[in-house]
Amino acid sequence: MHAFTGTVGNEYHALLARHDAMRLRRRMLGQDRAPEPDLARAVPCDGAADQRLIVRYLPLVTPFDELIGRLYDEMFTRWPSLRRLFPASMEFQRSHLARAFRYLIENLDRPDEVAAFFTRLGRDHRKLGVRPVHYETFEAALCVALRKSAGPGWSAAAEQAWVRMLRFAVAAMVDGAEATLAEPAYWRGTVVGHELRRPDLAVLRVRTDEPYPYRAGQYAAVESPLLPQAWRQYSLACAPRPVRELEFHVRQTGTGGVSEALVAHTRVGDTLRLGPAQGTMTLDDDPARELLMVAGGTGWAPVKALLEELAGCRGGGGGPALGGRTAPGAR
Repeated sequence: MHAFTGTVGNEYHALLARHDAMRLRRRMLGQDRAPEPDLARAVPCDGAADQRLIVRYLPLVTPFDELIGRLYDEMFTRWPSLRRLFPASMEFQRSHLARAFRYLIENLDRPDEVAAFFTRLGRDHRKLGVRPVHYETFEAALCVALRKSAGPGWSAAAEQAWVRMLRFAVAAMVDGAEATLAEPAYWRGTVVGHELRRPDLAVLRVRTDEPYPYRAGQYAAVESPLLPQAWRQYSLACAPRPVRELEFHVRQTGTGGVSEALVAHTRVGDTLRLGPAQGTMTLDDDPARELLMVAGGTGWAPVKALLEELAGCRGGGGGPALGGRTAPGAR
């Protein structure tokens, strides 16, 4: 694991202190009504030390399925109104949270990387209607779930390390949300084209009501009104266009999910909601250099967007050379 010293450690402390200041300000303004967690506020310490402590006690709370189940049970029992922020099926949400926990624990000794990741996540979470007070309730429920999952072998010091880790991530998420208050939390789009290329594959063209800022190679979270609060990420299959029209290639991966709603039950004229664009698979500042792009299936979508952008950068006569190959027996 990487050392955690100097300016890196200072950044960890600064984010924790900033989050504490925001919490105090909200209380003074009367905007923070959530109950405080049972755990007394801990003195911040460095991420590497917290990481070692969390890993030491990790066998008591993993695999994360039971911990996360108890967390949401506690949260929805104590604050039932929060259930509306989540989709009807919690399966995807549970797996998403487990990945977030693993990412945090594995990278807590790299706070600059963690802060950048959760800043982007905070910007994206605005579309869900998440407010700073909701993080307080999540923290309280997490502490209860940790104690119940770990049993008598649990340590107060380990719990404090989990809380500091969570508050570090939350501080970055709040920063990301507050930095983007001038942009929409989500964009409304109208389906203007829906073509079935196969029974399980559709190409959707969506025109947004407002300009949608993105770069070729990025992706967006999409919500269908058929499944409220169930967001799934799809690559944008075109470079930015002046007509505010986006393209998505969607393959149905199962029944009852967002992909089925978009492929089998979405029609021209239907409306969708789009979260802010994300992703770093974009072109650099040297469009003249040679590039090799390899894709298969719906992975062609971001490559198509990149090639469109590349063709525009190089001009009509200097566009990229394209080649394609179909596997034997494929249709």
